[in-house]
Amino acid sequence: MAFKEREYRFETPKWLGIDEIHIIRKPRLVLTNVKRKTIFDIKPNRKKETVIQRLSEISDRHYIEYVTMDMWKPYKDAVNTVLPHAKVVVDKFHVVRMANQAVDNVRKSLKANMTTKERRTLMRERYILLKRKHDLNERDAFLLETWVGNIPELKEAHELKEEFYWIWETANPGEGRDRFRYWRKRCLSSKSKDPFKDLVKAVDNWQDEIFNYFDKRLTNAYTESINSIIRQVERMGRGYSFEALRAKILFNENLHKKRKPRFNSSTFSMAMLYDTYNWDVVTDHVITGNYGVDFSTLIKKLEKGEL
Repeated sequence: MAFKEREYRFETPKWLGIDEIHIIRKPRLVLTNVKRKTIFDIKPNRKKETVIQRLSEISDRHYIEYVTMDMWKPYKDAVNTVLPHAKVVVDKFHVVRMANQAVDNVRKSLKANMTTKERRTLMRERYILLKRKHDLNERDAFLLETWVGNIPELKEAHELKEEFYWIWETANPGEGRDRFRYWRKRCLSSKSKDPFKDLVKAVDNWQDEIFNYFDKRLTNAYTESINSIIRQVERMGRGYSFEALRAKILFNENLHKKRKPRFNSSTFSMAMLYDTYNWDVVTDHVITGNYGVDFSTLIKKLEKGEL
């Protein structure tokens, strides 16, 4: 493993993702290349000191422009310490998920005034409250109208959830902030405000990082699938240490995504002969040609049992 650690150096991401994956019953730090959809590194824990140390080890870290993450303050503190030039982007999906959770909390609070049959039915049909209204089929739209038509609290909570999603449907960052201010005012004046208090507080505290999303629309959405993928690897390697599992994932050369050549050999040879080739002089970014572990390849290998 020590040899492989020296042998494989993955190219530093321009857009770095910081998230966690669960291996051997603990959350572990995972760094990803957002643009290339690859795993850059995995570390044994997600403590701030660990993140700072790993980021400090990246010799060309000034190349990193954006860092995506969830609302975990140690990540933000570590990035501000080591990568003060990089823009932090809070993953939109972590934010909108809180709106869904608020609606679900309203649903749970209604159980006391329902019959057993109604509780079971609403539990079975809770997905219609969490799914976007425009994505519902005719039957589900009818069920939604039935529930919200009979329960005013549920109707208001569902409308607040849909309006919160509406914030992210504009491409204009200024308009996004305006929509949030409108939504916040409406939310705090509604009877269903309590379940949304955590969401309002989160956006208030992380507003700049959340609205940085409009710059590049970067998310860590794909890392959600990494957890299930790596759990499969873990099941296949019962009894492995974390270090062994990490090595099995990171240092399998068949999983690596590599840079494709940008010229053919004949063109390059002629350019060398006449000294006409246009060289890209890179002095501040180490190009290794290896982006790390490719998600799609990892999934295919697992499905075929070839890992």
